[in-house]
Amino acid sequence: MVAYSKPRSFASMLLAVFVLLQVTVAFSHNGHMHPAHRSPAAMDSHLEDTRSMLVERAGNVQVKGAPDGQFPRLEIRELKKNADQWNLFLLAMERFQNKPKNDPMSYYQIAGIHGRPYLQWNGAGMKHTGGYCPHGQNTFGSWHRPYLSVYEQAVYLNAQEVVASFPRNQQGRWQSALRGLRIPYFDWAAEPPRGEPAVPTSIRDQTVSVIKPQGRVTIRNPLYSYSWGNSLPSEMGWGPSNGYPTTLRRPVSNRSDNYGVNAIFGQARVGWRQRVFALFASGQPWGRASTAAFGVKTIRSNADSFESIHDDIHGQVGGVDGHMAYLDVAAFDPFFWLHHTNIDRLLTMYQMVVPNTYVIPGRVNRDMAQWDAGQLTDANTPLVPFLKNSRSAYSSNDVKETRVLGYYYPETASRSRQEVIRAVNRLYGQGERPMWKRDGEDAAPIYPGRPFKAGDYDTVLSVVGDKFGMPGSYQVHCFLGAQPSNGTAPSHLPTGMINGTAPTVKPINGTTGNGTSNFEYGFDSTYVGSHTFLGGSVAGSGNGTAPTLVEGSIPITAALQEKEANGELASLHPDHVEPYIKENLSYKIVGPNGQEFAPEDIPNFHVQVKSCEVQPSASEDELPEYKDYIELPRAQLPASQPWTYTPGPLDTTPDTPAVSDEGYCVSKQTIRYVDPDGNFLYEEVV
Repeated sequence: MVAYSKPRSFASMLLAVFVLLQVTVAFSHNGHMHPAHRSPAAMDSHLEDTRSMLVERAGNVQVKGAPDGQFPRLEIRELKKNADQWNLFLLAMERFQNKPKNDPMSYYQIAGIHGRPYLQWNGAGMKHTGGYCPHGQNTFGSWHRPYLSVYEQAVYLNAQEVVASFPRNQQGRWQSALRGLRIPYFDWAAEPPRGEPAVPTSIRDQTVSVIKPQGRVTIRNPLYSYSWGNSLPSEMGWGPSNGYPTTLRRPVSNRSDNYGVNAIFGQARVGWRQRVFALFASGQPWGRASTAAFGVKTIRSNADSFESIHDDIHGQVGGVDGHMAYLDVAAFDPFFWLHHTNIDRLLTMYQMVVPNTYVIPGRVNRDMAQWDAGQLTDANTPLVPFLKNSRSAYSSNDVKETRVLGYYYPETASRSRQEVIRAVNRLYGQGERPMWKRDGEDAAPIYPGRPFKAGDYDTVLSVVGDKFGMPGSYQVHCFLGAQPSNGTAPSHLPTGMINGTAPTVKPINGTTGNGTSNFEYGFDSTYVGSHTFLGGSVAGSGNGTAPTLVEGSIPITAALQEKEANGELASLHPDHVEPYIKENLSYKIVGPNGQEFAPEDIPNFHVQVKSCEVQPSASEDELPEYKDYIELPRAQLPASQPWTYTPGPLDTTPDTPAVSDEGYCVSKQTIRYVDPDGNFLYEEVV
C-alpha cells in the first residue's frame, strides 16, 4: 500500500514545541502536587491526550468513525423514534456546524473535502485544483465510505461535548443516548410509512424543538440548511443562486422550496424504487453496478448504476440552481449526508447479494486533488485524504467491511445474503399500495406498478451523456401519453422544436418567477420519470481533455403496466411495447437556468429504449432474473440513432495490468477484518 506523509513544516515544528511545553508544564505541575494526584500513568495519559489533540488540530486526522464499537445506522424516521438520541443528534449537528472554519473537524472543512473551496485537507496535498471526490469513476462507492465515517466521527465528538455541557446529574441520561449514536440515512426509494410524506418533515422544517441544559428551546434545524454566515467566504470562489450564503433546495427567489422537494420526491420515488430493484436483480459485479462510468468494462447490460440513481436524487433536491445540483458545493447541504449514507447502505447490501466482487481497476478520467488523469486505481489505491493511521490512507479493500469503521445497517446486521434479498423484495419489489395525493401535494397520482408475472418485460430509456457537458447539471424528463394540455409538443417532435414556450406544468407555490426554472415537469399527468447528469459549476472534465461519459436509465415499466391495466396496451412484450412507445414516448432536456436544449446541442448525448425479459422469483428469498437488455430499434427518438462507442485512453480496459502507477504490486492476499478493539470479525481472500 502506498502511504503518504506530510513534509516537516512550520505546523509540525509548532506541534513539537507545543508537546514540549506540555511536558514541561506537566512536570512542573507534578512537582508541586502530592504523587497520588498525578501518577505516572495519569501523566502519560494526559500527555497522550494532549499530543492527540495537537496532532489532530495540525491536520493529521485519523478516520476511525464513532469510537464506541459497532452499531447500526438507522433510517432517519427510526432514529427519531428514540427521543433522547434524536435530541442529542440534533444538538451535535448544531454544534458541528458552528465549529470554527479553520478547525479540520468542522462542518465547513469536512464538507469542503468533496469540492470547493478546493483546499487541501489532512495534510494530503493537492496535485490539481479541484475536489477529492471521484465521481464517475471506479472508486466512487468505496471513497465515500471513509468520507462518511469522518463525518460520523465528527458528529459523535460533538455529541460528547453536548453531553458534557449538561449538569452532572443529567449526564447519565445523555451518556445512554450517546452510546451507539450513528448518522442516519434517508431511504428515498422505499414506500414511506402510511400517512407520512415522501420526505420527512424533520429534514424540511426550518426550526426544531430540543432539550438543552437550560430546558426546552427552539433552534434552527441543522438538517434544513447550512449557513456560511452573512456572506460566502472568499475562498469558496463561487456558489449557486448568486453566491447565496445559505444552502438552498430547488430555490425560488433565494428561498428553499422544500414543499417542492417533497412533492417531486413523491412522484419520482416509484422510478427510483424500480431502478434499485432492477440493480439488485441484475447480479452484475459490484464494480460495474457502483459506478456510472461508461467504459469498456463498465458497459452494463441494464444501463444503470447506483451512482446514476444517486445523481438524480442530487438533481431533484437541488433543482435548477440549488446547491445539491452542483458537485462543487453539494456536500454543504445536510441532505447530502442523509442521501450518501443511503447510497453506502445500498452498496453494502449489494456486497451481500454479489459476494466476491468489488472495485474494478480503472484509470482516473480527469485531474483531481489527489490523482492525475490517466492514473491507474484499484481496490488497493489509497483513498486520499482519509488516514487510517499516522502515515497511511485507507484503501478500498481496507473499508470493504463497514464494521471496521464501527457501523453496519439493519439489513446487513447478520451478514446474510438471504436476509438482504428478503429486505430488497419487501422494500423495493414491484407493487405496493396505490399512491394518492398526500401531504398537500398537488400532483397526479403515480401508478405504483405491480409484481412481475411470467412473460413480463422491463423497459427503460437508457441515457448516455457527458457528465460535465454543461456548467451545472442537466436533466432528461420523460413523458408517456398525451402531450401537455397547452399543445406545446415535447422538444423532440417535429412541430415542437425549441421555441422557448414553457409547457403546462405546475408552478412552484403558484409563482411564475423568471421562466422555466420555476416549473415542475414532474407534475404533468404524462410524466414517467427523469434522469440527472450531475455536473460541476464549470463545463468540461476538470483539467482533462476527454469527455466523462456516464449512463443511467429512466424506468418505463410501471407506466406501461398502467397502460396495460387500462386496456391501452396488450402486454409488456416488445411486440406491443415498441410501437406504443414510438407513438407516445417523448422527452425534454432542461439545463442550467431552466433552459431547454435540443438533443444535438448536448455533447455526446444518446438515448435508446431497451427492454429485457424478467423471470419472476419463486419466493421472497429470491430475486427475479433480469435477462440481458436489448435495444428496441423501431422505438426511434432523437439521439437514438446507432452509434459506435470508441474507447478513449482513460477508459477502463479489460486487460488492466496488475502493477499500479502508484508503485505497488497487486497480489492475492488474505484480509482479516477486526473491529476497533481488535476483535476478529471474519477473513477473506482478495
